[in-house]
Amino acid sequence: MRVSVIVPCYNAGAYLEPCLRSVLAQTMGDLELLVIDDGSADGSLSVAQEIARGDARVRVFHQENRGVCAARNRGLDAARGEYITFVDGDDLLPPDALERMLALAPGADMVVCAHETFDEQGNTQLVVPETRWMDRQGENRRRAAALRLIEGDSVLNIMCGKLHRRALIEREHLRLDEGLKIAEDALFNLEAVLCGEGIAYLPEAAYRYRMHSASATHTRARGEFDAHRPWLLAMRALLARRGVLERYYPAYFDSVVLRLYKDGGVPGVLRDFGEKARPLLAECALDARRLSPWGRALFALARSGAYPAAYPLIFPVQLLRRKLTEAAFALRTGREARR
Repeated sequence: MRVSVIVPCYNAGAYLEPCLRSVLAQTMGDLELLVIDDGSADGSLSVAQEIARGDARVRVFHQENRGVCAARNRGLDAARGEYITFVDGDDLLPPDALERMLALAPGADMVVCAHETFDEQGNTQLVVPETRWMDRQGENRRRAAALRLIEGDSVLNIMCGKLHRRALIEREHLRLDEGLKIAEDALFNLEAVLCGEGIAYLPEAAYRYRMHSASATHTRARGEFDAHRPWLLAMRALLARRGVLERYYPAYFDSVVLRLYKDGGVPGVLRDFGEKARPLLAECALDARRLSPWGRALFALARSGAYPAAYPLIFPVQLLRRKLTEAAFALRTGREARR
């Protein structure tokens, strides 16, 4: 069997049947569809069971409501395909999505595709990576993708729109962290990138993400930093466990500070760094001798508590670098579109 398609659902309502039909209508039919009902109370389980009665490729599992991570992990435990992909219960796959992604799978442990958002009014938008990490090759591509996952990328971060080699998932015992409520998918993808051998990229949309009021988005009463703190701690532990915290420390540092910046801008970083960010950055179990020169400088600034004083000088450089990266990406994208 080539592909296991895992669909977690919780009160997916009217969207679930079109989702499952889009999977079963794939031009590549050598698949199994695993539907994990996470304690739905709206008839989603009955919808899945009815579809399963008409197609032997469908298996349906039911559990008490434990969250999307637990549902996806249940699917991972049951999957039998050579590759695994995830689809949310309100989204859709284009008919040839799996066929196109499988064409890029040889030699890669993960295939990443662009995706398309759509809404009930017929509006669509193609979503592509925010930086050109996919233009690099081999280890350089993997490292660039890891950097984007640590800092944040709208294509790499999400759980869907990926094709994972199941042998890697089983060999490395990859599972979602059921204690996380935000960025659990980014953490899973980061670990897959860190221990995988290759990443392929499909620039066309092979996943359709539905935008609607009931989408499974995270509403946060807390601030950006407080909401993401569990993820930041889990990511630090992951990087340390994989022996790469020193390599990625500057990117991790930037990710921590970015959460403060989103909360309160430059004043927020200056005000809250010592209380909120410094414990994450200064109390790392790492070997400072293995840090890059810039990493050592950041680590020293964090440990001494002097980083806020240096931030007004560092911030303009970071902002300029980001703007130049975005401009270069926009210029290159425009050239490619005119070809």
